[in-house]
Amino acid sequence: MNIAIVGSGLFGRLLAWRLNELNQGIKITLIDEKDRHFFGTGLVAAAMVAPYTEAVNTEASTQVLGARSFQLWQEWLPQLEAQTNKTISFLQTGTLVISHPQDEADWHRFSLKAKAVVKQDQMQLLGASELHALEPQLPDNFKQALFFEHEGVVNNLALYPALNDYFEQSANITLIENQKIALPETIAQSAYLTEIEQGFDHIFDCRGNGARDDLKDFRSVRGEVARVYAPEVDFKRAIRLIHPRFPLYIAPRENHEYIIGATQIESEIDTPVTVRSGLELLSALYSLHQGFGEAQILDLLVGLRPTFIDNQPRIKTHQKLSRLNGLYRHGYLFAPALINDLPSQFTKGMLSHD
Repeated sequence: MNIAIVGSGLFGRLLAWRLNELNQGIKITLIDEKDRHFFGTGLVAAAMVAPYTEAVNTEASTQVLGARSFQLWQEWLPQLEAQTNKTISFLQTGTLVISHPQDEADWHRFSLKAKAVVKQDQMQLLGASELHALEPQLPDNFKQALFFEHEGVVNNLALYPALNDYFEQSANITLIENQKIALPETIAQSAYLTEIEQGFDHIFDCRGNGARDDLKDFRSVRGEVARVYAPEVDFKRAIRLIHPRFPLYIAPRENHEYIIGATQIESEIDTPVTVRSGLELLSALYSLHQGFGEAQILDLLVGLRPTFIDNQPRIKTHQKLSRLNGLYRHGYLFAPALINDLPSQFTKGMLSHD
């Protein structure tokens, strides 16, 4: 069976890897307009797998898909580590949701929403002593928190190079780089694919923003993150700071590195981080720990997240073309579950290990 995957972002790479692991004689051609070392919006992410905190302000499906993805990351990443001899950490220490005293009303609103949608065994209400037992470096003015134990953070900076190594050592995967592809509704109209390969049994369109000309109700949402090295800070788990204007999230990495994000802007302009956004991001960060004042800024990154009008992912199949897009800001939260249960005819039941 000959498969083409167009787009080597997070979804395309994970799909190529999992299809190849089926050992069903599948030949895979992975095509992208960039080279294999360009990671796109997959790098502009904290890579948090937080099904319960995200479910508070999104659709009910977020919790279901996210919980399944959490389990799959637990299963899949050790496999990839063994296959590539690479370390890809999946920090599974949970998420704390906190607020400054002046924003306590917003925190209570979040708490009420959480109690309505999240099962009791997935969420704990912590008082001051319990909170500071988990994160003793938080300032004393934080008196309460919601704790979501079964959430985590994938090290995306390690994931992409590991997948590259996997592709390079696989005899069944061919990489075609620096080649832009159009995929209109009628596959025959795509001259490049017709010339290169007449025998694809199925084609997966995983181009993200690259598919905008071929999709309806599609837009991009700008995201901005900072990566810092803060040797004076030793947070052990992801933290979400409830704030009326710019809710902040912090995802710890190894060696005192942290990914910080706050901005979500309805814009399709892919320009560098603005001074205002940078100041808001870093000021909110400093309010959590003064040690961030001496942190080194390693990156300020911008990415455009592929999104449909309802912020929900879509998988549509017509003849031998499947379009997979619209992961929004939930790539690491949704991708494993969607791939594992991919509803295409030829993969039905094949991607599931249940």
